[in-house]
Amino acid sequence: MESEKYNADLSRFHGMIENLPCGFFIAQAQKPYRLLYANDEMLRLFDCRDLRDFCRYIEQDVRNIVAVNDRERVEREIGHDLQAKSDRFEHVRSHLFTRESRIRYADISGRLVGTEEFGPVFYCTLQEIDIPQPGQMVDRDIRDYVVGHLDEAIANQWIQVYYQPVIRTLTGELCGMEALARWVDPHVGFLSPAAFIPVLEQVRLIYRLDSFVLEEACRIMRQRMDEGLPITPVSVNLSRYDFDLMDVCQVLEQTRQKYSLPRDFLHVEITESALAQDSAVMHQTIDRLREEGYEVWLDDFGSGYSSLNILKDYNIDLIKLDMGFLRTFTDASRSIVTAVITMAKELGIKTLAEGVETKEHADFLASIGCGRQQGYFYGKPQPIGGTLAHIESEGRGIEPRKWCHYYDVASMFIRQTDRACALFDRYGDGHVHCLYANKTYGEQVHELGYQLQDIEEDLGRPETAEVVRTFWAYVDRSRKSGQMETYFYIDGGDYVNTALQVVCEMNQHLLIYVEIQNLSQSNAGRRQSKLDENLRYLYTMFEDVYLVHI
Repeated sequence: MESEKYNADLSRFHGMIENLPCGFFIAQAQKPYRLLYANDEMLRLFDCRDLRDFCRYIEQDVRNIVAVNDRERVEREIGHDLQAKSDRFEHVRSHLFTRESRIRYADISGRLVGTEEFGPVFYCTLQEIDIPQPGQMVDRDIRDYVVGHLDEAIANQWIQVYYQPVIRTLTGELCGMEALARWVDPHVGFLSPAAFIPVLEQVRLIYRLDSFVLEEACRIMRQRMDEGLPITPVSVNLSRYDFDLMDVCQVLEQTRQKYSLPRDFLHVEITESALAQDSAVMHQTIDRLREEGYEVWLDDFGSGYSSLNILKDYNIDLIKLDMGFLRTFTDASRSIVTAVITMAKELGIKTLAEGVETKEHADFLASIGCGRQQGYFYGKPQPIGGTLAHIESEGRGIEPRKWCHYYDVASMFIRQTDRACALFDRYGDGHVHCLYANKTYGEQVHELGYQLQDIEEDLGRPETAEVVRTFWAYVDRSRKSGQMETYFYIDGGDYVNTALQVVCEMNQHLLIYVEIQNLSQSNAGRRQSKLDENLRYLYTMFEDVYLVHI
């Protein structure tokens, strides 16, 4: 076999270290990801007699060394690390099924290397973790092991709650976390959620796991509050079977009361597939949760066939859109995500994109006004201490509770549009900060001879110019009317139309939505050059000129 030849001739691979104490393999870094070399420890780990046996077992595709239910996550983690760490990845955990159906758990690290003969290849180490005692066989049927050890795993804290950060797009601050169950077993090692959650659903024990995660999340929040540490809302996942196996509202409320937490610090995530069942119990429970002050989030939006029916039939506070839509990042995929975000806002539903892995993803989501983001670009799920330490290391703050609604409203006003628009935040002391400005707004401001910083500074000094005083006069008018107000002014020979609306007022802050249009530079302005000339002439003769839109 061809790979046996590679196994014998290591001179083909630059910098190869022999006799490593752990598994080591070399594979092509491009499809079909062909195995080029594997050492004896790899053969031992997979219960294979020789390299021929190993190659046949993984079908010559190195991706098949990872168990199927772990593969997507492992590829995602490796891809994220390669981008963030300059062509290397470290400590990606996975579980393996050997040729004899044993379950093993491994830590995989590697680096990308260019070769003349094979092109880019991966040099990888695979270190077994949580190795069973000699003679101990890991249970071949993981289903039986999960069912038989659930209570023990909860009691002994083999099941832990990890937290993945949720970031506010407008500010870059931590505005929430998702609580996720992780099972690290002393006998069989790390159990993937894909290995134990479906099992618990099948045997109708999932409610015990979900109740434990809820309890643990509330306990941690209460502990941090008692210690005077900052906290942020946490979302917990509920299975569709939870609604049949327990009184969800009662369990949620009793647990919250036990730890004296505000209701807005707990959000309930339900998958789209769960709501597609369209049961009367589900409807009643969701309505009751929202009436009592809990937010209900729709997870995995767009993954099934009933997404639009769900939005029609259920009252939902937020949709979580999986960034799998943007894995190819084509014009079509971007258009789909933009349309979904716009539709949600038209329905008054908040938006969160999960699975954000690159800066390109993050910038695109910011440009279309997605309110919140979550994914490996911002941090992996970790125990609470690790998650908060990561947020601090990146220089991110934690959003105070009182600002949640303010920024939710702000996000609702950001749309994908060709109009020049911006959001300004006026502090109680008169200071003005531009929360958001689209590309068109920046271009129009630049054409008028300004930078965004100039606009912020000028608006913070209302006594400086007549045009600034006019702006604040129309802000006061909008505060009273609650409507969009429009006015025109001349700036350096340009005729500018400004529309503004005060969209939120709280905590001594004003949130002001602004649109501008330089009519002198627009097609419409050029077509109306005669009107422009007449207006300029009138402005030289009269102190006030009023434009009446019939």
